Amino acid sequence: MANRRIEEDDELYIPEIDDVDQDFDIHNRNPRSNAGMALGWSPLEQQMFDLLLLNRFNYDDRELLDETARTISRLVETFAAHEVARIMSVALLSFQLAASEDKSFEDEYNKYVHYIKKHPEDLEEI
Repeated sequence: MANRRIEEDDELYIPEIDDVDQDFDIHNRNPRSNAGMALGWSPLEQQMFDLLLLNRFNYDDRELLDETARTISRLVETFAAHEVARIMSVALLSFQLAASEDKSFEDEYNKYVHYIKKHPEDLEEI
């Protein structure tokens, strides 16, 4: 199967959300796209691109997909793995903030920055 070309009638390359909720096994995955086969993707590479392309809006909107890929590259180049995990956690919590408190992370962060400019003595030490 390593060199088998996937035809249009074959299973979609991008897994359906329902598939992820059930048995989305991250181990022993094989490339399921023609590009993945041609590039000789490892199971890990296939995993990354399955997750990247899982959001069909990203897949349909090339500009958003490119921006997402640039953001991921920048995070990986800039931060250690534990810091990327921290950033991801804050990003997820920002959705919760919006849903439960009807507040924007960006607005709250800007309020914090504005406050610290006026009260530098309250700046948290890192």
